[in-house]
Amino acid sequence: MEVFRARALDYDAWYGRHLALYKSELLAVAQLDCGGGVEVGVGTGRFAEPLGLRAGVDPVREMLKLAPRGLDLVE
Repeated sequence: MEVFRARALDYDAWYGRHLALYKSELLAVAQLDCGGGVEVGVGTGRFAEPLGLRAGVDPVREMLKLAPRGLDLVE
């Protein structure tokens, strides 16, 4: 967990630098039709919000601080 605490900003920024990969991952996961569910390991919420998920769980507070305010988050 310490790696994720120390690298929360870097983790989220990586997807910003690799938009094509991020978009392809979103398209792949969107095929599962999991809207309205809960993401376990939500991290920064980068996938939850665009996929229509309303809630997420993650053990790393530093990641959750970066998540969108509209998500219901649990540490």
